[in-house]
Amino acid sequence: MSKKIFYFAFVAIAIAGMSTMTTSCKKGENDPGLSLKSRMARITGEWELTEGTNTNTNASGGVSFTSTTTYNGSTATTSTGGSFQYTETLTMEKDGTYEVAIMDDGDSYTITGVWFFAGKIKDLDLKNKEAVMFTPQTYSEVGYSETYNGLYGGGDIMIIDQLKNKEIIFKGAYSYSGGGGSTSSSTYDRTFEKQ
Repeated sequence: MSKKIFYFAFVAIAIAGMSTMTTSCKKGENDPGLSLKSRMARITGEWELTEGTNTNTNASGGVSFTSTTTYNGSTATTSTGGSFQYTETLTMEKDGTYEVAIMDDGDSYTITGVWFFAGKIKDLDLKNKEAVMFTPQTYSEVGYSETYNGLYGGGDIMIIDQLKNKEIIFKGAYSYSGGGGSTSSSTYDRTFEKQ
């Protein structure tokens, strides 16, 4: 085999290997094709909410109401025209603990708990480590605190649409059916930047 043929064969194998590595690194739909950092290294740290939307629809007795809140920097705006100050800082530690510090229209509160990557969920078409489960354990604000034993409301599952070194985007939807035919559903997208 000549050196030229050997070189082209080596390049073809290298490209094929990178293609496989690129596919295996992608979990979220818009994840980078290749990252030198693990998902754990990318997701841990302090994150600041920079933008997002949350749309809720509630229906009961044949009447339906939809409201949307848009987050932009340190401000939140509702679909009814209201606007208020809102900041959210999410800190995720490698030991599986987290803290969320929220300032909502002048009220400040903190939630702490544990987090972990969700495994593959075939029924939801989710890959391994494509979603994060947050289970709150404490809630505190000025003059009040509460501790939760075990799972509080089952926790929150957040689907990772994109996870970069300095940016994470959560997207998803959930729905709930209550008694008397009442229903509620929500869709969300939230972008955080690493501090």
